Amino acid sequence: MPQLCDSECRHPTMGWIRPMSEAERGVISRKDVLVLTKRPQRQLVKGKAVIDSFVVDGGNLMKKVMLILLAVMFVASSAWAGTIPEFDAVGCDCKNVFAKNNPVQYGQVIDNNIGPNGPLNKFSAIFPSSPQEYFMQTAGQLYPDPCFGDLGLLSALTDSWSASVYEWYIIFQMKPESDLNISIYDCVLKAGEFSPWVAAEQTGRYRAVWGQPFIVLSANPRIAVKAYPGEYATPGFTDPFIMDSRVLPGLEIVALDDVLYTSKAIWSEALVLVMPETGKTNTSGQTMYTLKQGDRIYVKVTIPHNNTCDIRYGPDSVIVKYIGTFGNWYYGDPCP
Repeated sequence: MPQLCDSECRHPTMGWIRPMSEAERGVISRKDVLVLTKRPQRQLVKGKAVIDSFVVDGGNLMKKVMLILLAVMFVASSAWAGTIPEFDAVGCDCKNVFAKNNPVQYGQVIDNNIGPNGPLNKFSAIFPSSPQEYFMQTAGQLYPDPCFGDLGLLSALTDSWSASVYEWYIIFQMKPESDLNISIYDCVLKAGEFSPWVAAEQTGRYRAVWGQPFIVLSANPRIAVKAYPGEYATPGFTDPFIMDSRVLPGLEIVALDDVLYTSKAIWSEALVLVMPETGKTNTSGQTMYTLKQGDRIYVKVTIPHNNTCDIRYGPDSVIVKYIGTFGNWYYGDPCP
């Protein structure tokens, strides 16, 4: 019959004091009564700690496993900050046409990226009275978009054989901890047409007199992307620098400094931007700095004079996506 453990004996690990005469015994639990039994062995673990092996019932074992897992998670959590998907756009992120109509991806971010003052993307009217976050263009007046007008998108038309410029200034509402993805949502149609279902087109495409389509590279748009310092900019980051992009596939580095790109129909074009690191040099020879919440990304799309199709972009046409770091939120005014 095992010996009951009274108030004068405790286990050195579990907290109960026991006499030295019981050094060759282990601990078990039976119906919530602590008793002593013969210790079968002892195991050495990494470091200097020694854990006595003991036999427990199933419920007690599960409790101990859970305690160990919690301890490991607690220790590991101090090694890195939490991270979460985030996206930013001009104006209220949660009301962006392409975000609010994509609950599978953007909708999850809107619902789950919750900082100390509430859902971050619902507090993204970044001080409307200041020129920190905005859309500009030289194409003309905004009208309902023929590709996405039913969803509420307004856009400005650059028709064929015309040139124009579209610009987006977007503020990071979190500190990025990854490469940045820029999605550009296009509406590209054949000249003079108004439906992507009968007249979808690709930029830079010509059609020969015998009917064969071919592409002229110079007839495609050009894109430029820069980073601008914000309210919490890294020390030394006072002037904008050109962002580098990773070419897909292959991941070769290209400077986004008025480089050609092509777009088509209703699809979105994706650019992967290299996450800048303080002190490193980009392919343009400029010193880069780590981006922080409050910094801005600037995107410019230039349509050339020999453009062959009708191209439309609006304020909602560009979205920046990345992984943000907990504790580095940048709140604007609540979205109306």
